[in-house]
This record gives sequence, structure tokens and C-alpha cells, in this order.
Amino acid sequence: FISLFYLLMLFFFFFFLYNLVVLVVLVDVVLLLSFYFIFIYIFLFLLMLFLLMLFFFFLFILF
Repeated sequence: FISLFYLLMLFFFFFFLYNLVVLVVLVDVVLLLSFYFIFIYIFLFLLMLFLLMLFFFFLFILF
């Protein structure tokens, strides 16, 4: 029973690793294809974070 469970865990682990590798490759391809878009997305994300921080800061001041 324990060995079976162990094999199952190994299987899931390797499956997860395989998916991770595929994901990394896909992300790499996407990065190579749309580098500028990624820059824009990062910029927008940082801007959104900054705005949220300001918002929470103002809330903190008000209350």
C-alpha cells in the first residue's frame, strides 16, 4: 500500500514537472513572439499596483 502511494506520488510529481516544462517552453515562445506586449502588460500591472497602493494609503489616512 505504501509503495503504491509512493509510486502515485512520484507519478504526480513527474506529471507536474512535465507540465511545468511545457508551460515554461510556451511562456518562452510567447515571450519571444510578443516581447513588447509583455513589457506593456508588466507596465500596466505595476501601474495598477501603484494606484492600489495610493488608494489604500489614502484610506489609511482617512480612517
